[in-house]
Amino acid sequence: MIDAQMTKLIRNQASQMEQEGRLSETVLQYIYDQGLFKLFVPDALGGNMQPLPEALKIFEEAAHVDGSFGWLVQIGSGAGFFATTMAPEAVRKYFTARDFYIAGSDRPTGVARKTDGGYIVNGTWAFASGAGHASLFTATCRIESDDAEDEKLYAFAFTPDQVEIEEDWNAFGMKATSSHTIHVDDAFVPATHRFDVTGPHFHFDHPVYHYPFVPFAAANIASTAIGVAKHFFEAAHEHVESKKAAWTKEGSNRYDHVNKILEENEARFQKERRKFYQAVEKSWDAHLAGGSLDDKDMKMISTRSKIVADVAVSGVQKLYRCLGMDIVAESHTLNRIYRDLMTASQHGLLVDSEGELERVQ
Repeated sequence: MIDAQMTKLIRNQASQMEQEGRLSETVLQYIYDQGLFKLFVPDALGGNMQPLPEALKIFEEAAHVDGSFGWLVQIGSGAGFFATTMAPEAVRKYFTARDFYIAGSDRPTGVARKTDGGYIVNGTWAFASGAGHASLFTATCRIESDDAEDEKLYAFAFTPDQVEIEEDWNAFGMKATSSHTIHVDDAFVPATHRFDVTGPHFHFDHPVYHYPFVPFAAANIASTAIGVAKHFFEAAHEHVESKKAAWTKEGSNRYDHVNKILEENEARFQKERRKFYQAVEKSWDAHLAGGSLDDKDMKMISTRSKIVADVAVSGVQKLYRCLGMDIVAESHTLNRIYRDLMTASQHGLLVDSEGELERVQ
């Protein structure tokens, strides 16, 4: 989907975009033209709707081109899931825009108070990827009420003029994603702009929208990490070959040794990549067949997402240690890819925080 010419252009601009902390206008216009932020937006809304397995492959391809580019394609498209949970009139108003992109957070760090026709919302949310080019913002709040039934969390949509962006994204990697903190102060949000992504889905029907949200999100992020890791291994091959003369000089075994580490870890990564996609395909086929996906099936998607990320990170780290001093410079391609992978894989849905993988692998 992303041709060789555009791949070259994005990679040539990667360093500059990293320095500026956001995608270039040329890259954004390409994304809008290709509908890459709309892979889960219905065709009826001008979207580019894809089955989940196909979308994951596009996310991997985009991240293989560049980490920040791939991360934003994945995050932007993932927000299309909200089309079936927001009020249809709000969806038609915002999702049809050519430059449609939602930045936001699912962290419940906001408060909403009921008022006539809607809510007054206040809050601060970190890590709103793509804040620099967002056409809409969403964030999770608790309802400020004495009614126990209102304890449930809801998401709210804000227009850019209601949001203050604090440009504080100073991360190790994914530097061009403008994943800044956002603030909302006494913003009025109509009731039509409140939604619940975990609730029943009644609008703009598509099989993607009936797929459980947590494994859906985990698979999206995992496919992005896979793309970044794939790029690292490919770039490592080029780097090792460029060092062949020096690493075989005077009978040195370094070239063969590093090649062995590269091949072993890349093979292990590719094995887990295949298992990940097999698990997704199996669950998707069952989903399309109308069968109910039990907790075990859904748990497997999350587990496979964590495993492939873990194998990618451990393999890349082992290899990184062998590639020499050249790559410690932030300007080096392998350095940037490494930092992007370490940052993407830090997402909570990919982290084995309870020792789960020790029981599975």
